[in-house]
Amino acid sequence: MFNLIIDKEISLRTLHPDDADDLFKVLEQNRAHLRPWIDPSALPQTAKAARRYTIECFFNSLHDPMEAMIHYDDYFQELEHYFPGPNPPMEMGIWGKGQLVGAITLSRLTDSYTAAEFGYWLAAAKERKGIVTRCISALMDYAIDIMKIERFVIGCAVDNQRSRLVAERLGYRLQATIPHGEVVGEFIYDRAVYGMRSTAWRERKKADVQNT
Repeated sequence: MFNLIIDKEISLRTLHPDDADDLFKVLEQNRAHLRPWIDPSALPQTAKAARRYTIECFFNSLHDPMEAMIHYDDYFQELEHYFPGPNPPMEMGIWGKGQLVGAITLSRLTDSYTAAEFGYWLAAAKERKGIVTRCISALMDYAIDIMKIERFVIGCAVDNQRSRLVAERLGYRLQATIPHGEVVGEFIYDRAVYGMRSTAWRERKKADVQNT
């Protein structure tokens, strides 16, 4: 399982079946808040679906998929013989002072093994604290060093100002605006696509260190 300490308050960890109840609780509390920007089908709608989702996240994190069948047969049976596909996404919970407050996904792009895209959501009460920005910053370092990612993408609705600010604070550049490119159930938005090369990220961090 992936586990990354961001700072003294924030950490990231692969979602585990033991987190299912906490995940469902925070989602129930924030569905109205998330609804304009995340399609309901992308988030577990029931406690059973939340558990299934966390099992999938856990299985996707295993280096050897056969380990799921051998050592976690009970989970395997719950998923009706689910088996991780190639290059599954990293699906992590965001913990703030030990409380699950959101989630973040890092996925390799299907058309480029060295490119990856971030997705994220955060409980309404935890916004405006820079939590997602800090998490993505740390994950970019990890992805460059360990996963050899060379290019990052963040895409969101043009009207989703909070998500856009995350990309802009990190120094991502707006690469395209796709008309009607973001479909969220009955909502249809123009889609803003931001990008950053790993070399640009390293240069940015080096400049930040030199200016401190």
